[in-house]
Amino acid sequence: MAAQSVTSENNKRTEWRDRYRNGFFLAPMVRVGTLPMRLLCQKYGADLMWGPEIVDKSIVGSERMVDEKTGVISYVKNNKDIFTTHPSERQQVIFQLGSAGPEVALAAAKTVEQDVSGFDLNCGCPKKFSIQGGMGAALMSDPDRLCSILDVLVKNINLPITCKIRVFDDVEKTLELVRRIAATGISALTVHCRTRDMRPQEKAMWSRLKDIVNKLPDLPIILNGDIYEYADMQMARDETGASSVMTARGASTNPSIFRSEGMLPTMDMAQEYLKYAVRTSNVFANTKYTLLLMYPETKADQFALLRGARKYKDMCEVMGLAEFYESEGAELIHSRAEPPDTSAKRCVAEEAATKPSPKRVKA
Repeated sequence: MAAQSVTSENNKRTEWRDRYRNGFFLAPMVRVGTLPMRLLCQKYGADLMWGPEIVDKSIVGSERMVDEKTGVISYVKNNKDIFTTHPSERQQVIFQLGSAGPEVALAAAKTVEQDVSGFDLNCGCPKKFSIQGGMGAALMSDPDRLCSILDVLVKNINLPITCKIRVFDDVEKTLELVRRIAATGISALTVHCRTRDMRPQEKAMWSRLKDIVNKLPDLPIILNGDIYEYADMQMARDETGASSVMTARGASTNPSIFRSEGMLPTMDMAQEYLKYAVRTSNVFANTKYTLLLMYPETKADQFALLRGARKYKDMCEVMGLAEFYESEGAELIHSRAEPPDTSAKRCVAEEAATKPSPKRVKA
């Protein structure tokens, strides 16, 4: 029986690793990689979709809510959507954790475990808020803590656990880190081929991946960095030996990057993205932010109107989707998605400003 159990566990681990091979994935992106973007990328061929990094403490204690009209599952805390997903992406969505400690990381993973297909620990984010909290790229400088988080997740979560890092300037230091990470039993490793201090405008160092691939021949290695069209995927794999490739900025401007037949017009993608956002009742500010990134003509009058949009109705009108909004969208947007109505507050303030100040009476 013990031998059968070990064999079953090994087979499961092998299956988990195989799902990270020969794929083209949506990379985690703060703000951009929310539900509507993931669903759109899924439609056009993304094999797996990473959600945006979510800090462990923010998801712990959230309430799971299901919208009966749309099927959207929301994890809500303080009347704010922390994470949203949909059953249609259940087998492909990867939840990326921002964490600085194993206990809270495990509690966060247990919170959403039923609605995702895997967890990824963010060890590469160079943003100040992440590093100051001991998360993201800060974990690379503390491999004991990094590996302790992965070890707890691997042993206690019955889903694949992966990790995303950057590279050090020192090649040997990078190889020693990935050796330790792999020893925790993770199912795949993503390497953003830049150092912590490199900016997105600097060319990704694909050549640094070869040594990692050779060091860990049995572990799927996923390349991240400078993938802007479908052809880049195979080029990157050919040059580096990477098992799979993921794209962030390429997908953020045109989610049809995953189409082997070639990308569709960006404006078509922007309209389709907006429809997905409305149908999933995505938070308005998040939708607007992503649409402005996707919009190809930043000097056009329509772009200025889009920037001025204050509600979903305004946004749909600007994007030529007024009829869609009236016939379908208006009934789907819930109160948490739209910006708060400031008109009532403004009226109260204006009324107060016209009233004479009350007389002060000395006690």
